[in-house]
Amino acid sequence: MENLVGRCFQGRCRGLHCLRGTDDNAARVQAVDAIVAMFSRKTPGFGCAAAYWIIACVLVLAGCDRKPATREPPPQSPEGQPVKRATAAPVYADVAEQSGLNFVHVLRSGSVDGAIANILDSDGAGGAVLDFDGDGLMDVYLVNSGEPQSLSGNPAGRGRRSNRLYRNLGNCRFEDVTEKAGVSGYGFGVTAAAADYDNDGDTDLFVVNFDGCILYENLGNGTFRDVTERAGITAKKTGISATFFDMDNDGYLDLFVANYLVFDPAVKPPPGSGVPYAGPLFYQAELNVLYRNNRDGTFKDVSEQAGILVPGHRAMSVAPLDFDLDGDTDLYVSNDGTPNLLFVNDGKGRFKEEGFLRGVAYNQFGAAEGSMAATVGDCNGDGLPDMFVTRFGVPSLYINGPGGVFEDRGAAAGVGKLTSGLTSWGGNFIDFDNDGVLDLFIANGDAHFMRGMRPLLLQNDGRGSFKDVSAIAGPLFSQPVNARGSGVVDLDNDGRLDIVLCKLGGPVALLHNRAQTKNHWLTLHLEGTRSNRDGFGALVKVHAGGQTLAAECRCPTTYVFQSDPRLHFGLGSNSKVERMEIRWPSGQTQVLTDVETDTILRVREPGESQRTTAAAGSQVKHFDSELGVADQRPQTIDHRP
Repeated sequence: MENLVGRCFQGRCRGLHCLRGTDDNAARVQAVDAIVAMFSRKTPGFGCAAAYWIIACVLVLAGCDRKPATREPPPQSPEGQPVKRATAAPVYADVAEQSGLNFVHVLRSGSVDGAIANILDSDGAGGAVLDFDGDGLMDVYLVNSGEPQSLSGNPAGRGRRSNRLYRNLGNCRFEDVTEKAGVSGYGFGVTAAAADYDNDGDTDLFVVNFDGCILYENLGNGTFRDVTERAGITAKKTGISATFFDMDNDGYLDLFVANYLVFDPAVKPPPGSGVPYAGPLFYQAELNVLYRNNRDGTFKDVSEQAGILVPGHRAMSVAPLDFDLDGDTDLYVSNDGTPNLLFVNDGKGRFKEEGFLRGVAYNQFGAAEGSMAATVGDCNGDGLPDMFVTRFGVPSLYINGPGGVFEDRGAAAGVGKLTSGLTSWGGNFIDFDNDGVLDLFIANGDAHFMRGMRPLLLQNDGRGSFKDVSAIAGPLFSQPVNARGSGVVDLDNDGRLDIVLCKLGGPVALLHNRAQTKNHWLTLHLEGTRSNRDGFGALVKVHAGGQTLAAECRCPTTYVFQSDPRLHFGLGSNSKVERMEIRWPSGQTQVLTDVETDTILRVREPGESQRTTAAAGSQVKHFDSELGVADQRPQTIDHRP
């Protein structure tokens, strides 16, 4: 134990992450507890922040007297009753097969004696949820891997199972419309991102591949066309994640593509390592790419002038967030085996990397172990966006604090112990019981072999701690699953959040939320006019029953998956929202009062667009009023007991 604790402060713990995976996870959790206890004795109030890095840096950045960011329990209802939580029947049931969501991920490289063939296969694939036909129901696009000769080293000509687009028919029923829509894809697929990049009222689709990406333009009639070359998306890199965001608040969405590594099939693991492939640091790193939207359907690579070219990293994902609430979108890039990056936006589309200064470059050991992705949300109710980062080692729960400096409270929150012995990939903040407090879903799986690990559902007690409630979550939570990407979405518009879970070399799972709860909720579908049409970058505050909930409308990318872009608020026993404030990226603030709950509310930004969109003259149906409130009718498709 003493040796392990000592290693936590030896630079970046190179020996812990140069090969994927480790059997030391439980011991490292014990080390965290030892470190926390040690520093708690020496510096009261300092908490576990000292475990991040060298003590002096923490003293300068965070301050010895910094208080832990925790939250009081959710307030009682006006009737004096506490917020109710789901406790009875299993919360989730896997309904993928009966719903028609029959996607199966295929590993074209195969496996030998259960060993995963290479590092690219190990990363798996995911997808995105989007409303491609504008009917108010979220559809599902799932991506399959392939086997290009340039990446795998195997003979060319092997088949590839296509990506699939499933149209939501309501009542958790889906129809495969891939061929009709023209989005079967090609190449070695990884994930997808969806947004209306041309502001024409239809959600477009960007497919991330290991050998060049694909941009599909939505034509508004249920079909797409490949406009990759015409749009200027020309980089042929090992893409692994992408997100849309408005880097300069000009009303058009720009595109960040996170790239992984330069794969060389000749690279082999060291003799005696016990793993089937070499870890990420044995391969050459790839640079990320930032494309600026030219407002005419094309993009320009502005990576260098924007300041996002930081060499030596192998990205696993990118997450947009306005961590300092200054009105412009920043970017958090999770890296495999090197420090994570936080690109701070100056408001004009230029970025400065401040991951170390803000406390989010390393884990609580001061090490840069392989990070998968960040999920963003206000998990302690202070109005600031926090991050949960999945890792090959112990995950991090970064709590945002004064001055935009984060503190990793993963150990103090109990997340470290709960994930001991597991390799975490997908991670999602999710209020599964609508009590107004963000819980956690974690997708786990083995990095080297075709064997599973059980997923986790962790309930937030509202005071900064989590407990494992997988026992009530449903049968899948007790089964070994070799999971990768996961996304949160309300597929049947009933106000209960469902989960799409992607498995490595296996069928997708659709976890249907059947929580027995009377808690209320509100979902917002934002539509920008002067801002980008998706409303990405808008900050929303909801005031209900003495509680204030805050969330940012973002392109919600996590590990190889994009979740439901609509904003969902669990409200507990509060049946009405007294006041709601929306700060749009254009700078204007919209206020709504006495908003009904248990509905999906479409809110249109006040004012007419000042831009000339590609959709000029197109017939797009809007449901707006003088207040900018759009269709307030509940979009509930199926009321379940």
